[in-house]
Amino acid sequence: MTELPILSLLERLGHEVMAGSWVHLVLGFLLGYALARLVLAVVPPLALLYALAWAMGRADPGTLAGLLEGLGRGVWALLAGAPLGLSLGLFGGFLSGVSDR
Repeated sequence: MTELPILSLLERLGHEVMAGSWVHLVLGFLLGYALARLVLAVVPPLALLYALAWAMGRADPGTLAGLLEGLGRGVWALLAGAPLGLSLGLFGGFLSGVSDR
């Protein structure tokens, strides 16, 4: 049987990350996928409500930008402190969930 290039790539990736990281990778993928599905369900209605509040003059875009910047910094700090397999899994799972596949 010929070896597929993707299998050799996965094998090399497995040697690069620790053997226990596969559990982190799968767990991160599942958590990232669930988070993306939640984001897809929650963000559009919240964006509509925010747009309506902005149209009525009751919302400040600067405050929202500051809140999103703080959230982004928190997520980045979480991913930087997490194990490599968990970070890769979260990233891949989130992208998979957002792409609706």
